[in-house]
Amino acid sequence: MKKYTLILSALFLAFSFTACSQDNVPAAVKTAFSKKFPNVKKVKWDKEGNTEWEAEFETGEKDMSANFDLQGNWKETETDLENDEVPAVVLNTIKAQFPGYKVKEAAFTETPSYSAYEIDIKKGDKKMEVTIDKSGKVLSKESASEEKD
Repeated sequence: MKKYTLILSALFLAFSFTACSQDNVPAAVKTAFSKKFPNVKKVKWDKEGNTEWEAEFETGEKDMSANFDLQGNWKETETDLENDEVPAVVLNTIKAQFPGYKVKEAAFTETPSYSAYEIDIKKGDKKMEVTIDKSGKVLSKESASEEKD
């Protein structure tokens, strides 16, 4: 019984924290979001560290997120992609530079300074996240040990 009470208490705290986060979004951030995404009505807000707010939302059939600093300056937008939406030039780069790896997740990321594809790839128990621009140039790669799928 104690175990269930502890679990229920933890869930209550998690929901309370989320509700508080939703209410504490600075007006400048909400205003900037509304200007950048005027047609979005349903948003889930989360604070990222002490310097940014992240909005999670849908536009049409796409899951998206957008980050803003505390003053409302837009920092990044990420749009989830299906594997078949990844451009051929990006897939060709993966095939050539990461032989044997398969695409597991993909997103298109835009910032004030660049736009690129963030691709999670996997080969056996090896995982990597690679960032590839629209021309197929690898901008970054990061290895990760296999955790859970």
